[in-house]
Amino acid sequence: MLPANRMDSALALEIEQVSRQKALEEEALRGESAVRQFYAGTTALITGGTGFIGKQLIEKLLRSCDVKRIYILARSKKGLSMEERLQLQFKDPVYDNLRSQQPDFAQKVIPVEGDISELGVGLNDEDRMKLEQEVNVIFHVAATTRFVEPLKKATFINVRGTREILELAKCCKNLRCFVHVSTAFFNATKSKINHTIEEKFYESPVPPEVMIQLAETVEECRLNAITADLIRDWPNTYCFTKAIAEDVVRTMGKDLPVAIVRPPIVICTLNEPTPGWVDISSVFGPSGILLGIGLGVTHVVLIGDITIALAPVDYVNNTVLATAWETDKRFKNNEKDSKIYNISNSRCTLEKNLVGDLLQNPNTQQYATPKAVWYCYGFETGSDVVFWLSTWLLHYIPAYVADFVFNVTSMKRPEGIKSFVKMYEKIYKMSLLYGYFLRNQWNLVDDNTVAMLNQMSKTDRILFNFDISKIDWPRYMLIWCIGLRKFIVKDGLKDSEYGMKKQRWLKIAHISFYTLFFGVVFSLLYLACRIFMYLCNLNTIAAQTLKI
Repeated sequence: MLPANRMDSALALEIEQVSRQKALEEEALRGESAVRQFYAGTTALITGGTGFIGKQLIEKLLRSCDVKRIYILARSKKGLSMEERLQLQFKDPVYDNLRSQQPDFAQKVIPVEGDISELGVGLNDEDRMKLEQEVNVIFHVAATTRFVEPLKKATFINVRGTREILELAKCCKNLRCFVHVSTAFFNATKSKINHTIEEKFYESPVPPEVMIQLAETVEECRLNAITADLIRDWPNTYCFTKAIAEDVVRTMGKDLPVAIVRPPIVICTLNEPTPGWVDISSVFGPSGILLGIGLGVTHVVLIGDITIALAPVDYVNNTVLATAWETDKRFKNNEKDSKIYNISNSRCTLEKNLVGDLLQNPNTQQYATPKAVWYCYGFETGSDVVFWLSTWLLHYIPAYVADFVFNVTSMKRPEGIKSFVKMYEKIYKMSLLYGYFLRNQWNLVDDNTVAMLNQMSKTDRILFNFDISKIDWPRYMLIWCIGLRKFIVKDGLKDSEYGMKKQRWLKIAHISFYTLFFGVVFSLLYLACRIFMYLCNLNTIAAQTLKI
């Protein structure tokens, strides 16, 4: 136990980060904010408002922008009505600060029944008319981000959904801006590895209407059979359909106040509304890899010798919000060309050996979770062969041993783990899916994004900060760790000292296990060699006997 006057190190880091941001914001609020003035009294429509980016976007709009109303495109799911889903969402910790400041904030958020994958986005006539009359700003965040999504479904959501929401935007009487959230990996093709991706439109791999017609008319099994030939240079259906969706924006967005934001891999918040916030959907990606390392279950990561493209979700949404403000301003000045804003990996300066640097950081161990199940160590490799061999040695073999021990004894398994082997199968598959993006480099130009930041007032650069070049990355990595502890592991950010002591004992257990393991393997190999030599001698003796 910690002395009464000593705060847990993880909680202290969180409080220190909150204090830094609060001091900046309090100073900034005394100044004029053009971005806040733009949003004051506006009505926004958000697609994808129930996702990771959408949740934080809603919170930021309500806390900092004084909007009049936010409509959320939602649908019933898993036996819950859209109203019940929204009420459940508002219990997420991302809304805790907002709730303390504005207890009735939920009254400003109105769900409308719809489905981005349906024609007309599934709206009834009454709701559609209401949106056309009231909406000023549309944030199109909705997308299926599953890399293995069948092409038909990916097309309906990412391509046709973009077309349908733009049709709605055209009918909005007082539309001031439409922001399409794309991805920095929309053009992450094999042929463009190490090439520059500019802030411009690129040729669509397939004309949007052709792709939509294929999805609407070809049976799913037939479409699945030709998917590999259709996507060709693209790594998966997600990137492929997001590339086509940008062409939808290009062709349909003419004469509309339209802009595109391309974020890289989106991870936990740095500052807003609280440091390190992530939701459970984030564990299916880099956050899940880091979580596995922090719990002592992941020890090898598939990463290449590249600058990894990462961005905090609050920085991504600040870019989105500033983009809407600038787009409205440009459109009023008769600048009607659609602008694109890359959130560039050239400013995400996380180099190779991300895992090793984190684990070797002398400050990391003091934030160890007491819920770790094994010794936390790891290394990175860009080699498929090394990754496969290491996975068997460091993951699968211990997993088979652990499952055997838990099955034949009355020992209680760690919470949430039914089978170590199945858990590692999922980790391996996820690593391969993300390995393409963590081993290859695409160099994004971010001139538009930097220019927008530079023209913002000092107040707005604080309240809507998205200057990735100023991030203290080693510190942010620690914030990412404590965020995973607080919001996913849910250990209360306490007993970190016990977590440190536990790591020392687990290190001894780890060394003992592999000493015993390699001792047994060496003994078996030695025994096999002796048997082989004995059999060879027998054959030699038998041959000599036959000659005699």
